[in-house]
Amino acid sequence: MTAPPPSAPRPPRRTPTWLAPLALLLAAAVFAQWLRDRAATDIRSASAAPPPHAATGPDSSERLLRIRVRDSVDGHALDARLSAIPLDAAARVRALAADPTLRGASNAVLAAGDYELRIGAAGHRTLSTRLRIDAAPLLPLTVWLPPSASSDALDRLALKAAACARCAAFAGRVFDAASGRPLAGATVHAGRHGRATTDADGRFELQARLPAARAADDVALPATIDLRIQAPGYRGRELAGLPLLNDARALIVDLEPGQGLTRSDRRHVQQRARLREDRQRPMSAADAAQTQADARAAAGDAFDPARPDTVARAAALAERSANVAVPASIRVGTNCSGRSCSSVSVYAFEDYVGRGLDEEWIPSWNPQSLAAGAVAYRSYAAYYVAHPVNSRYDICASTSCQAFDGDSVAATLAAAAATRGVVLTRDGASAAFSEYSSENNAWDDPSDGLSCVNTDLSCGNGRNGSPRNGWPCLSDEVGRGRGCFGHGRGMSQWGTQRWAAYNGRDWRWIANHYYNGNNAPGGQRNAYLANDGAGPGPGAVVFEDFETGVGRFDSAPTYSGSTVGVSTASLAQRDCTTRRNGACSLRVLLKDDPGVATAWAVRLLSGGGTPANNVELLRAGGKVGVWIYAGGSGLRASLSIDDSDGTERGIERAIPANQWTYLEWALDDPAQWNAWAGAGNGQIDAAGVRLDAVWLLREQTSFDVNLYLDDVQIVH
Repeated sequence: MTAPPPSAPRPPRRTPTWLAPLALLLAAAVFAQWLRDRAATDIRSASAAPPPHAATGPDSSERLLRIRVRDSVDGHALDARLSAIPLDAAARVRALAADPTLRGASNAVLAAGDYELRIGAAGHRTLSTRLRIDAAPLLPLTVWLPPSASSDALDRLALKAAACARCAAFAGRVFDAASGRPLAGATVHAGRHGRATTDADGRFELQARLPAARAADDVALPATIDLRIQAPGYRGRELAGLPLLNDARALIVDLEPGQGLTRSDRRHVQQRARLREDRQRPMSAADAAQTQADARAAAGDAFDPARPDTVARAAALAERSANVAVPASIRVGTNCSGRSCSSVSVYAFEDYVGRGLDEEWIPSWNPQSLAAGAVAYRSYAAYYVAHPVNSRYDICASTSCQAFDGDSVAATLAAAAATRGVVLTRDGASAAFSEYSSENNAWDDPSDGLSCVNTDLSCGNGRNGSPRNGWPCLSDEVGRGRGCFGHGRGMSQWGTQRWAAYNGRDWRWIANHYYNGNNAPGGQRNAYLANDGAGPGPGAVVFEDFETGVGRFDSAPTYSGSTVGVSTASLAQRDCTTRRNGACSLRVLLKDDPGVATAWAVRLLSGGGTPANNVELLRAGGKVGVWIYAGGSGLRASLSIDDSDGTERGIERAIPANQWTYLEWALDDPAQWNAWAGAGNGQIDAAGVRLDAVWLLREQTSFDVNLYLDDVQIVH
């Protein structure tokens, strides 16, 4: 192509004189709005007032962070209360104001430094998380707040799926990603399984059928389904390969304005791993090296039978349930390639466990397998909260760390609730680095096509381990003949299913089997359960065992005027068919009151509600606990305590279905108490107090509910 001839030079153009003052006016208006937003916000800052020179505007060290707050159950935007608390001298909050373009979003202008970010919203639990502003790029931050009151909506949907026997249930909400508003009229296609349309709140519900050959097969990988979500004017999303389970899955879907279709691979990690070139945990060389470094760091505390101090420590951990602090929240790197992620989500820690477990364990597996998996999954996450991947997030959502997605499946939520707070520990003070992999049998089947990355198969067929890497051999006959598909360290995921489904082992036995050789520790196989709810600590005194009668719990469930939702046909009586200890327990039968449409709140009085009829409890170091067995899901328990200034009520604790669980409240921990009646202030103040009642709570149901109480105990 021939170039055009050069043209004659033109004289420089003169800028109109009116543009300069206009630019100044616009700049002044923008700055004035910034000041108004800053003044209007109700965000509190613990920093001192900025120095006078800061009034000239943000300096070069300040960064803009976008924060979005959403409901963790259904994804709707929340009008949140945020506080950014500087934790060092350099940290300074310049501005924190609502973003008018997106519901539930705020923009923060922060100087370099460390902060505590506190987030609350009406009807939701408050979360706090740490935040560091440094040279690393800031990533969009979404905080997912759990509702204060739990819901059994997903459990009800799971019951509908179970009633069908071969049905999988999907439900969720669809949102406009740009504005945060729910999308009505979006379609959810499930191929031959049908379709659904979202309502005015963006909600949908859809059922699909499981293949007959898969419905009763609890060792096969689940069948899959592709869901396509579309709306006019939006780029559609296809969730390809979602596991098809005889259960309920809740989804939160954001659609971007535009055209076309975005496809996400949602196959289970166990399915994807069998199809990739690196079939175990695909990651870059750098990420693999970091994971190995994490394992070596954890191995620095390995058990040595020749060292009396480690032997004594293991014996002490085996004898009791250690108390290990569990994080309240976790920062999850999302949209990740390996350990490199482009956004961050903050979840309540137990929310993370319940919503992520289905990505690592197969939700159709036996409940005891899932519960054992929840312990490993929780411990692994707690370790990374203490040893973050980087300054922006604690853990990544890919298999380079631990697979995670914000969807929720009823079975894995239940497994997390059944083991709430339970972690593995090697030192009695912190969470252990709890490695696990698909199939840890120390034998590589050359014809199965599976990737064995264990560098030490010396333990042999029918045994687990990798002695070269600090994990001694462990007899594990349930894996015999199964080709190694993993690294041989820690828990065998498929092994948990075989122990639970075919050998009747519970989650505690399974966790102890893989992590301490059933109390025969060695090397890295030296982690024990902490916070495991297996019973009270040393010095516990049983003040009601229900062996000869109902004792102080001689009032009907409806005797107290504070009880609501259940009918007078409800009862509490001694029962000797179901018990945790001894021969008998207290059976509580709850029947719905059809005349009211309200959630159940049952105040089961101790001593008729008269303090003088109850045992005195000492606040300092004092604890009150009770064994509870619930015949169904969705139940919660609490206690009320007669204090010097009124009556305080303990935080609600979930009651796992169909297993005995010890629930306990510490009298001297203000975080475990809320004000209830009189002049109560949400903490136990008096040196000596009395038990008022055990509370049983549930969303309304027309079904009768049976539960059992045994061995009400105190610890001083």
